[in-house]
Amino acid sequence: MNINPNYTERPNAVEAMDLAMDYLFQNFIQPKVNEENADMVVTIGIIFKDMAEKAEAYYQIQEKGYENPKNSLN
Repeated sequence: MNINPNYTERPNAVEAMDLAMDYLFQNFIQPKVNEENADMVVTIGIIFKDMAEKAEAYYQIQEKGYENPKNSLN
């Protein structure tokens, strides 16, 4: 249910995460990153990217309507 009459389509989760991560990196992380914490920053970025990809897949399943395949073992 969408209450916004100007709504056209939902944003892509991966694209939204990319924009948010880029903004955060440029404005908050890059000025403070050093060799000691660079690996952690990369790891967090990979985790966020994975979360966005899974969220996008979930949204696509919800939009199409999930049907359990007849040959599924689940």
